[in-house]
Amino acid sequence: MTIERIPEVSQYPEEVEVPPQLFQQGIRAVEREFKTPVMDDHGQPMVVSPAMQKISITLPAAQGQLLAWAKGPISDSLTWFAAFWLRMIKKAVYFGWNLISGGGN
Repeated sequence: MTIERIPEVSQYPEEVEVPPQLFQQGIRAVEREFKTPVMDDHGQPMVVSPAMQKISITLPAAQGQLLAWAKGPISDSLTWFAAFWLRMIKKAVYFGWNLISGGGN
C-alpha cells in the first residue's frame, strides 16, 4: 500500500484572475489593500488601515495592582477584569502598541 503525497502550495497568487467571460460583463477584481492613502475633499484619509494607525491602551490600574487582583477568587468579577487587562498588556507588548498608565494606587 502506497500513499500518494499531494504537493503543498507555498505561494498564493497576488492578484485574482478574472475569467474573460466575467470581465466582459463588467466584473472587476477589487483591491483589498490600498497602496496609497485615499483622501477626501479636505485632505483627510478616508480609509485607515491598521498599519497607518497607532493604537494606545490606557490601563485602569498599575500592573502590580492588576497582578494582585488577578490572584483573587474565580467567583469575583474583579479577578476576571484584572486577567483581561493583563492579557491586553501582553497583546500590546507583542504588537508594539502604546501603553498609558491611567490608574495606579
